[in-house]
Amino acid sequence: MHANVKLKKSALWASAAFLTTLPTPGIASTPRQQPNILCIVCEDIGPYLGCYGDTVAVTPNLDRFATQARRYTRMFSSVGVSAPSRASLITGLYPTSFGANNMRTSSASPDNDARVKPYEAVPVAGVKCYTEFLRAAGYYCTNNSKTDYQFNAPITAWDQSSGKAHWKNRPEGMPFFAIFNIAVTHESQIWKRAKEPLVVNPDDITPPPYHPNNKISRRDWAVVYGNIAAMDRMVQKYIDEVREAGLLDNTIIIWYSDHGGPMPRQKRALRDSGTLAPFMIRFPDGRFAGTVDNDLRAFVDIPATILSLAGIKPPEYMHGKAFLGKYKEAARDYIYGARDRFDAKTDCQTAVRDRRFRLLHNYMPEQSEFLDISYHRNIPTLRNMMELYNEGKLEKLPSLWFTKPRPTEEFYDIEQDPHEMNNVIDDPRYAKDVARLRKKLAEMDAAYNPFAGKPESALREHLWPGGEQPRVADPVFTRAKRKLTIECPTPGASIAYQINGEGLARGHWKLYTGPLTIKNGDKVTAVCTRIGYKPTGEIAYNY
Repeated sequence: MHANVKLKKSALWASAAFLTTLPTPGIASTPRQQPNILCIVCEDIGPYLGCYGDTVAVTPNLDRFATQARRYTRMFSSVGVSAPSRASLITGLYPTSFGANNMRTSSASPDNDARVKPYEAVPVAGVKCYTEFLRAAGYYCTNNSKTDYQFNAPITAWDQSSGKAHWKNRPEGMPFFAIFNIAVTHESQIWKRAKEPLVVNPDDITPPPYHPNNKISRRDWAVVYGNIAAMDRMVQKYIDEVREAGLLDNTIIIWYSDHGGPMPRQKRALRDSGTLAPFMIRFPDGRFAGTVDNDLRAFVDIPATILSLAGIKPPEYMHGKAFLGKYKEAARDYIYGARDRFDAKTDCQTAVRDRRFRLLHNYMPEQSEFLDISYHRNIPTLRNMMELYNEGKLEKLPSLWFTKPRPTEEFYDIEQDPHEMNNVIDDPRYAKDVARLRKKLAEMDAAYNPFAGKPESALREHLWPGGEQPRVADPVFTRAKRKLTIECPTPGASIAYQINGEGLARGHWKLYTGPLTIKNGDKVTAVCTRIGYKPTGEIAYNY
């Protein structure tokens, strides 16, 4: 089974001057040339598919999709958990760069760390959800339905964002960008779907060496594979919708997971097991069909790439590099990641990886990599591992996860040791590579993670001075004959508007990109918003 398997300155601290209306880095040349773009996103799986070489997986639809698509083998999230990953996926920034790396920063759940009050991540002025650039270029953008960005999604981010959001709701002839999220592979489904019929025999599974090879572990892995099989069927339904609408010949389809696997030492980990995500993209003209990309790619690259595919120049503030499309850049040499708080438990690690090696820095070496998170305990394998470890019966390799203290630095030759079990930081054969990655990690920490190793309370104070969420100023309306200009005094703010209570449909808000043409009797309503800020209410102007 497969389970055995130039730096840009920080967007948090760099100063920036942006217009208060949406900056337009570039616009697709003509609407006819704009492809539809469909993203189908699942949760919590590594490359556990037949097309990735997994001999146990039951994934006929995605295996067939792979013959029509380009398959990426080195696509990495910045950490093995959803909210920081999604913060990166919607902004094109490393989540550490704008205060988005602690899990569920805005959640008041009792499972979260009560010492830090909820807050939202706050990037510098001008940073947008990248879908705003698509909307400005004429796309109808829908999200069904998960956001989980570490900030409340601005009203300007989507034309629709709900369980009922669908590209079919767009005006006729308008290109669409749509995301559909599939949750059946989420970590929680290991216990919630434990009684579903299995699609693989647990005895055909050999767990990775960081799990015990026993009945409990094999059973959980079988459930994981059953959930993946269910996801595979759901993916095909979304593709069939496009085909049945006659749009397959003008729709780019992207499929990926929001990070790596759901099992212990996978989810929330900063290793390949937690950050290596499957990613495939299919072009309507058959380009790259059946090909494989082995270059290093990161989640911060995905927004820039989608904009590039739409013919839109990615904004300079993005940390990501487009790897396809009009604005394609050279492949990266390193990927960066960091691990911080998860619910009520905190670790602090940063890491850099090249094509072969990973260097990890532990800021809290006195504790183990294992974090006793109550939610995580629902997985039978984890409870079994904890019990065996406490009884001194857990085998050596699975026990490494629980060991404390641990080294301040860890270094892995992933080519020789794909599960990162053998720390070779002190092996003289790797001295030059250790020094090289140590230097690179220091550079990337400085560029993207100014609060590494510092308390989350200090980060919150920096983002929300005095403990108060910053607020967006009210819009300013300026009329010149039949033209109405809307501005916001808050640098980097975006503006949504309606005329007479309607956008493209009742209840829909348009994205303001320039002066509006209005007539006598029109009522224009505007909302100003900025990521991490409290938006204005609805402010009306009567003409």
